[in-house]
Amino acid sequence: MNQWEPAPRESLKGINALSIAVVGFLVGYLFATIYVLAELMVTNAPANATATNSLGALIANLLGLWTGLLAAVIYASKKRGSGSLRSDFGLYRIALQDVVIGVPIGILGQLVIIPLLYYPFEHMIPNLSEKLSQPAQTITGLGHGYGLLVLALFLAVGAPIVEELYFRGLLLGSLKYRFSRFPESVSSFLAAVISAVLFGLAHGEPLQLLGLAFFGLILAAMRLKFGRLGPGMFAHGAFNAVTLIALIKIH
Repeated sequence: MNQWEPAPRESLKGINALSIAVVGFLVGYLFATIYVLAELMVTNAPANATATNSLGALIANLLGLWTGLLAAVIYASKKRGSGSLRSDFGLYRIALQDVVIGVPIGILGQLVIIPLLYYPFEHMIPNLSEKLSQPAQTITGLGHGYGLLVLALFLAVGAPIVEELYFRGLLLGSLKYRFSRFPESVSSFLAAVISAVLFGLAHGEPLQLLGLAFFGLILAAMRLKFGRLGPGMFAHGAFNAVTLIALIKIH
């Protein structure tokens, strides 16, 4: 089965791949809430503890969200695809080429492309740079010692794997199939833009939306260009790692 070969047209109880993606996202947020509440109860955390000021709650939040996203990816592959993540979402063997392509793009994205993207707004919004880095600073400040290592593994390794499987695997692929009645270039463009915007919105940071969506567009273009997720995973990981390293030095 080619990585962009449409899923079978016969519906599975009226459910298609895009619907599975949407449901998986909603289920992920539900599980995130449940996991965070459970973590706060088990650890007897202070009443004001949340996923933004508690490392345990943050990890629980990510695990809950990822439960829904990965469940959607696996279910869609079994019910609407070949049953193989390798074939359905381009999860091929990681090659050196993926590292060579992805890491520089991730680093350039964080150090060059994002600053250039926000440069026109620097004189319009006071202290824009500080405001843009505030969410990441808050998260990085939660980890100390082994906690910082765990945080780095989640954000620089776990997030790229799970989010690329969902956003550039399931979501991008199902959107492209949804627009398959259009010419190839049009369906690819629409799928890339919509999945990129949703990727940005999913992070829940309005000020960072422009940068996240633009980088999501770059990741989508990489998926479409290379036909596999490896390069995007390394780009995503490098993008997150640059922020972590910079903020750790500050702290």
